[in-house]
This record gives sequence, structure tokens and C-alpha cells, in this order.
Amino acid sequence: MRKHVRRVRDIGLRRVIIAAALLVAVLAASVAGYASSRNNTDQESFFGDGDNADRVNVTAWITKVDSATQQLSVTIIQVAPNGKLANPDGNFIQDVTLTTAAIGNWKAEIKAGDPAPDIEQRVGVDGAVTDYPFDRYTGQLEVHVFTPEGNNLPVALTVVNTDPFFGLNTSSVTSQGGVAVNLGLHRTMPTVIFAVFIMVLMLGLALGAVVAAFYILHWRRGLIFPACSMMAAILFALIPLRNAVPGNPPIGSIIDFGSFFIAEAVISISLISSIVLGFRHQRKIELAESAATEVLEKNPAEDSPTTATEYR
Repeated sequence: MRKHVRRVRDIGLRRVIIAAALLVAVLAASVAGYASSRNNTDQESFFGDGDNADRVNVTAWITKVDSATQQLSVTIIQVAPNGKLANPDGNFIQDVTLTTAAIGNWKAEIKAGDPAPDIEQRVGVDGAVTDYPFDRYTGQLEVHVFTPEGNNLPVALTVVNTDPFFGLNTSSVTSQGGVAVNLGLHRTMPTVIFAVFIMVLMLGLALGAVVAAFYILHWRRGLIFPACSMMAAILFALIPLRNAVPGNPPIGSIIDFGSFFIAEAVISISLISSIVLGFRHQRKIELAESAATEVLEKNPAEDSPTTATEYR
């Protein structure tokens, strides 16, 4: 008896140890995923003529990627001259013009002796937003600083990505003066994982509705209002669930054709068939029970020849 109790305790202890080890492994994997995805935020890349003592330092912050309009919100900050280009106060010794390959306000005049202002930019990118959550975008960021005579000044450009929903890949491009950088943007790993999880969840809920409908219809259970209510709740809950994914993808994206449309159609068919066919079965069950009741009232000593159980 004692050996049996000891064996049970050993088995229970091993299970606790295994469960704890699995929990630690899951937490470690999750934290490792966070550490990996964290590198996608505040990414810094350096381009241009950084070794030239007489250069202009420029920092471009990518603050938001708008996939709907296919534009980047870029803020040009810390436009600072160095060496012979700067006066004792650290400002430009002469008038300069900063230009970018942007939409709208692509040119900024900076007066000699004045501090350079922060410049808001909109840079166009190219990609298919309906590929969400696997959509990717490409664009180019170009910065030039000109003297009044139209000469290009050496530029050292720092590109910083602060959009938490997008990762950034950069590569330099040969340009006639100034700095040009190719931009490659993709959804971050947490965004993709969350979107794929929502897709799988919607398909799983659709499968649950099919199981409930099969239970009702195959065994002719009639109208089971809790099951119908569950399917109706799932049907309308999928809309806010789909809209909860980050990035607000438009209707017609991969997430819709891959799961949302399928789940909505399957749940709708399951709900409607459960109500329509379930109503027919319910009427037959009620008629059978009514007939059985009448027979019992007329012949109380005899068993009913027809019951709802026999119908089922």
C-alpha cells in the first residue's frame, strides 16, 4: 500500500515538474519573440558622407506607415551643419535649401544663422494593402542640401523607424549628390502572428457552428435555442473580431478571403438551416407528442404507440 502511494506521489511530482518546465519554455519562447521583434522599433540606419568633416547631418524619423494611402509620415529633424558649413552658434553659415523626394512640402529654405526647423514630409510607397497581413511596401527617401549657387553639400543621413507595426529594410542608392535610400517595409512579427491567430480563430468558430448544427439536424433535435443563440452571437462577433486586427486592412484582403468570408458563410448557413429545418423537426416532435397524449387519455392502461422518442 505504501509503495502504491509513493508511486502515485512520484507520478504526480513528475507531472508537476513537466508542467512547470513546459510553462517556463513557453514563457522563454514568448520573451525571446518579444526581444526579436523589439529590434523592429527604433531601427537606425546610416548613409551618406559621414566621414566628411564639412557635411550636413540629417535625421529622418519614419513615424507612421499609412498602408491605406500608401504614404510614410517622415519628420526631418536635426539638420545640423558641421565644419566649415557651420558658424560658431552651430547654424548654417550661408543660406541653404533642403529638398526631399516627398509629396507636397518637399523643399525647405533655411536662412543663414537661423536654426533649422523640423520638416514634416509625406513619402509615397508602393505595395498591395490587400495582401494583409503579408503586405510589403517599397519606396525611396532622398535628401539634398543645396547652396545658393545650386551646389550639393555632403550629407550624412540617419534613418530611424519608430512605427511599431512595421519593420524596415534599407539600402543605399547611388545619386547625383545628396543621399538616396531604398526603403523596404513589412509587417512586424507580432502583427503577423496576431492576424494569423485571428484567422485561425474565425475558422475554428465556424467549425464550432458546424458541429452545433450537425448535432441539431443529424439527430433531429428540433429547435435548440441555446445552440442557435450561440451561432447568432458568433456570427455578429466576427465583425468586431475581424476589425480588431492592427492596421485596419480594407475589405477584400487575404484575411477576408482566407477566413472571414468563409467563417461568415459557414456560420450563416449553419444558423439558418438549424432554424428552418429545426422548426420542421420541432413541429413533427410536437405533433407526435400530442398524438401520444391523446392515445393515453383515451386508453390510459395502454402504452402510447407513438412517442417523441420513437420519432427521433
